Amino acid sequence: MERKHWVLLVLDAARPGSLSPLQVQKILFLMNQRLPDEVGEDFYHFVPYNYGPFAPEVYADLRLLIDEGLANNVEYAGRSWVAYEINDQGHELASQIRTSEQVSKRASEYIAKVVRWVESLTFTQLLAAIYKAYPEYATKSVFASS
Repeated sequence: MERKHWVLLVLDAARPGSLSPLQVQKILFLMNQRLPDEVGEDFYHFVPYNYGPFAPEVYADLRLLIDEGLANNVEYAGRSWVAYEINDQGHELASQIRTSEQVSKRASEYIAKVVRWVESLTFTQLLAAIYKAYPEYATKSVFASS
């Protein structure tokens, strides 16, 4: 399975909502930590950065999904960043991937669970939870959690 398809499955789990760049990064990071056998060695390689674990390739894959007509940017008034959402064409492909043998039931269930968990947290709560569980990724953070 192509790495970008994991991003597509994450966006699909948030449907009909959208995810911020930070949320996408942290969900994929948690998948890397909790599902290493499922995502494989060619998955994203996260490093400590301004807001914890970060893999720049995530943004390249998000752009690819948009360029391929599978996802959209969503702009919100008053925010300096865009969010990402899956569209109907992306949902169709995600459904095909999920029902194929490329994705285990365990991985599908974990993605749904972690997306719901991340969506339930504020920015501060999410970073605090990640830093508490993975303090080695907070070493370059510009964000001080309390």
